[in-house]
Amino acid sequence: MTPDSRRIPVVAGLALALLICTAAPAATQGGSLVPKAVAFVRTVAKGDMQAAEADFTHRMKQAAPPAKLGVIWRRLIRKVGPFQGTSGSKTVVQSRFITVIVKTDFKRRALGIAVTFDAAHRIAGVHFVPPP
Repeated sequence: MTPDSRRIPVVAGLALALLICTAAPAATQGGSLVPKAVAFVRTVAKGDMQAAEADFTHRMKQAAPPAKLGVIWRRLIRKVGPFQGTSGSKTVVQSRFITVIVKTDFKRRALGIAVTFDAAHRIAGVHFVPPP
């Protein structure tokens, strides 16, 4: 075994340790955003679009003002039935964004509502996905 071949496992191990250490804070933050994402979904389900928009980024406020958010929600309800509640979540960390996928139950089917947060924990995106 050459001296260089002994360094490879050490370097690989250090790289892995560095990756774990830098990913851990983001994953921890993601967990703290679950209640915020669930509260957002429940606020929209209650029809309080003004309150739901409170944590939106400036871009989101322009893209989905309360009236438009209400229209989107009503269209969804027509397709999947009345909102029944939430029943779990999954957190995905990508780059500087954290997405919490909230599993929502409607009368006719379950659906995932992905709530994406920016670095300042403001809502930067919302979209519908398969349930987690």
